[in-house]
Amino acid sequence: MAELDLERAKGLIGSARDLFEMKDLTGVAGLAYQAFESAVMVLLKIKNGGDKRSHFARRKRAKELMAAYNDTIDELWDIRNLDFYGNARIGEEARKITEEEVKRCLEDVEEIIKEIEGILDDE
Repeated sequence: MAELDLERAKGLIGSARDLFEMKDLTGVAGLAYQAFESAVMVLLKIKNGGDKRSHFARRKRAKELMAAYNDTIDELWDIRNLDFYGNARIGEEARKITEEEVKRCLEDVEEIIKEIEGILDDE
């Protein structure tokens, strides 16, 4: 099952990358975030024996396991929210996500997926 989730993560980030290259930015950061979550689910299944059942708990545990990416994971969450809702947090002013933010999100998720693959290879 873990292999399936990792393949799903790779497929999601591949789809997000394809859309980005076609300049169709709507939903790309959210799709990239889903790829991140799928990869994190694999990591948690291997390290914890199971997945966390909420975005918050999953993100918190991912930050514990990959401390070097704490700021990146927080930024991914904010960009995901911008893509889905138009603002990073409830009550903040709405704004449009930028192409640079989407690009950075894609690159960060691709890097994190590779990092998770490396962690799993060491197991």
